[in-house]
Amino acid sequence: MKKNLFILTITAATFLAICAAFGEGPLAVRTGPALSPRFKSSIEGFYKEPFDNLSGVFVDREHGEVYVADTGRGEVFIFAIDGTPVFRLGRSSGISSPLDVVTKKDRIYVSEEGKPYIGIFNVRGNPVGRLAPPEPMPFLPGKLDVDDEGNIYAVNKKTAECVVFGADDKFAGTIGEGLNSLAAVAAGADRVYLITPFFLGHAIHAYAKNGEHIMSFEGTEGRGGALSLPSAAKVAPDGNVWVVDSLRGVYIYDRNGARLASFDEEVYQKKGRLLFPVDIDFDDSGMIYILDREKKRLSVFK
Repeated sequence: MKKNLFILTITAATFLAICAAFGEGPLAVRTGPALSPRFKSSIEGFYKEPFDNLSGVFVDREHGEVYVADTGRGEVFIFAIDGTPVFRLGRSSGISSPLDVVTKKDRIYVSEEGKPYIGIFNVRGNPVGRLAPPEPMPFLPGKLDVDDEGNIYAVNKKTAECVVFGADDKFAGTIGEGLNSLAAVAAGADRVYLITPFFLGHAIHAYAKNGEHIMSFEGTEGRGGALSLPSAAKVAPDGNVWVVDSLRGVYIYDRNGARLASFDEEVYQKKGRLLFPVDIDFDDSGMIYILDREKKRLSVFK
């Protein structure tokens, strides 16, 4: 298999700035994934069945498993960290068009195209419940994320808000009132980031867990920013925010909104290292998992 390299650009000055931001020496930044990773491998299907229309990826760090939502095939595929197929959820579980997936406490949470709730499944794939806000709030879930406390965050495509469910799976409120678009949510230790691709002004918005707006930063192309079609985001263990732009690549920001690094645009566009990335996650060893809808594969970097 030909190995590709999807290059990140970062200067020495930026590296030192990262260290200064954390108030520690250079070794401190190694707690998160590398800012200049190399391509390692890819997963292109479940055994001999190729992926179709990929939409979401989630790494279950507790069990060492990778979950992939494939809207086209109507299934959620589960792999071991080494890429070995483990299990699949599909029509026998009542799933038809999964958009995203997260896990906690041996439960699997799946959002689906057109369904006004998040389905809850056990490890055998059996439905055990649903998540939805109280009526009459309209709800059509999209991208999901879960924090270390077990709170689940869901993009509500009906209202362009983030709906929050507590560790007990009960409705806890909303975040992001006043946004006119919402593509993704990324939850960190003490912040929640909302990604708005078509919002006038900034595209990335940081909130406290109580919903208080902290700051907004980075814009889209034509509005003074670098982004074109931001579609997903994830908070790394070191607190940096990795934003996936389906047309431009991957951009990494610190807690202050400063851009630390990015996948080189020239390499991205001309050499096709990734063609249309749509989601990202990390494992505890620093592996970076990027879902590529155009290439129909899960690419792994480190």
